Amino acid sequence: MNLSLRVAWRHLRTRRAPRWTRTIAILALVPVAAGAGAVIWSFGQPPSEAGELSNGDLAYVVGSFAAAIGLLVFSFAATVRGFTLLVAITGYSVAQGCAALVLVLSLLGGLEGDLQTRLLGHRAHLRIAPPPGAEIVTPGPLVARVQGVPDVVGVSPELAGPIMIRSGFGRAGVNLVGVDPVLHATASGLPDEVIEGDYAAFLDPSQLPWRPFPVLDAMPEDDPSDMGDGTGPEGPVEPAPDDALAHPEAVEAEVEDSGGWEDPAQEIPQLRAAGKIPPARDPVVAPGPAAEEDDGGGWEDPEQEIPRLRAEGKIPPARPVDTSPTDAEPSLADGLPAPPAAEPTSDGAADEPRTVPVLLGIELAAELSVGPGDPVQLITPEGRMTPAGLVPGVLQARVAGVYATGVYDDDRDYAYVPLTDAQAFLRAPGAVTSIAVRLADPDALAAAKAGVIAVAGPELVVEDWRQIHRGLFSAMFLEKVAMFVALLFVILVAAFGILATNMMSVMERSAEIAILKAMGARDRLIAGIFAFEGIIVGGVGCVGGIAAGLALCTWFSERGIPLRSDAFTLEALPLRVDPWEVALVAAAALVLVGLASVLPARAAAALRPVDGLRRGE
Repeated sequence: MNLSLRVAWRHLRTRRAPRWTRTIAILALVPVAAGAGAVIWSFGQPPSEAGELSNGDLAYVVGSFAAAIGLLVFSFAATVRGFTLLVAITGYSVAQGCAALVLVLSLLGGLEGDLQTRLLGHRAHLRIAPPPGAEIVTPGPLVARVQGVPDVVGVSPELAGPIMIRSGFGRAGVNLVGVDPVLHATASGLPDEVIEGDYAAFLDPSQLPWRPFPVLDAMPEDDPSDMGDGTGPEGPVEPAPDDALAHPEAVEAEVEDSGGWEDPAQEIPQLRAAGKIPPARDPVVAPGPAAEEDDGGGWEDPEQEIPRLRAEGKIPPARPVDTSPTDAEPSLADGLPAPPAAEPTSDGAADEPRTVPVLLGIELAAELSVGPGDPVQLITPEGRMTPAGLVPGVLQARVAGVYATGVYDDDRDYAYVPLTDAQAFLRAPGAVTSIAVRLADPDALAAAKAGVIAVAGPELVVEDWRQIHRGLFSAMFLEKVAMFVALLFVILVAAFGILATNMMSVMERSAEIAILKAMGARDRLIAGIFAFEGIIVGGVGCVGGIAAGLALCTWFSERGIPLRSDAFTLEALPLRVDPWEVALVAAAALVLVGLASVLPARAAAALRPVDGLRRGE
């Protein structure tokens, strides 16, 4: 074995180094020096603005890759000075595949870890939910029992339902989530994710920032300032916002379920006195059968007909008019009583009814063009039935804050309101749809989950974060497997290169093989020489490629690969090296290289001395 290894090593070494390698090595040091200078310069530059790639970030990326390419060329020239050119090319093919595998798997692992951190920082580690279509009617006792389970640090009951949210500039469909502000702060990272506004306003609605609802006066039809083309004497006229938000009292009046009734017998004389409807007409009297054959062209005055119909008992008697002063706030929606008015934070706010605080994600807030203090309307199909049909529920709310999790779905599809307001708005008094549980260690799920299942009972379903997000993490795992298989073909191509190189070496060295066999060398010795040649080439390439990949991961993990754009929520691509994945790459590369060395070794061992001497001639 030692003899086979020594012969194989001697066979791979070059006898005379090419002259061009010195020149290539010197030229390769130029991009290395330039890249190192650019990287050093980038550390002294100011940080970039959000969504933009600064000159420092650009210099860091370009300089790093320039230095990496220069080192690659320099190491190739140094390798050619020690080994033959064919061996150097084959070995670098293996190294390229191994380095790419390590770098890509580390990048995918970093993205997965970053996403996991963001999700677990915002959402629950465990979720207790009833069967589909059911609700937890009295969550209080269950919440108390779950809080006593070891490793549980927070429990928050939640009520979720689909709604539509609208502002003066847009509307969107979202999931409304009602939470207890105090309990949810212990079971979620939402308070730390608020970037605009304050979570304290969500806890105490009296601290809501106040901005007036936009109200624009209607322009008279004969206004001389109207130019007829959407412009006024001082420039273009801004379009009015949504009428529903410009006059919220009109919307609330339409959906108000106050139970009051306006008597036509009392209202018609007042409207006629005000000149809003025409005066009464004399009734048309047609005697005899002609009256029965009247085609209805005549007009019956309600002021005369209503008393007659009441006297005949066909309609209910008139109700007394309520002349007492009305100080109550208008109803919010769906017959829900308005909460007590909040303390005004600026002049004029005392005349506005108390509104519900709502937390919006940064993507949703940008889509609606709203910020802290801006009014929004929450609309749900869980309305009430009226003589005019089903009237949707409308709830007036104000933005208490804007949060950012870095996950697009969470920043776009969710709006948070206090639990009591959500229960009243969604017509689910005292009920919740799930209970969120936060653990001290999200990776230690077995014991905590078993304890929660024990106190929850068999009627409720307990899911951990791996089950809740199994679709997302399964997709990322399949992506990682696909990239591993795809890049493994690079190493496979390099392995075929080793096979072809060794087969050519067997054919070229057939005379030497025949002489060695004639001198008494065994077939095992000959096979070991060519097997070691392939293993040495593949092993050196594998070790060098993995070392280069780990060096790149270590370098970029200090600062990350900058990725500044409005289309991405990440400022830099994270990297996470998994030792097991590195070991898997090394094992796969060595197996492929070893298999590629079997065929040339067997061909050399099976060569007869006579055939070898004949081919050598």
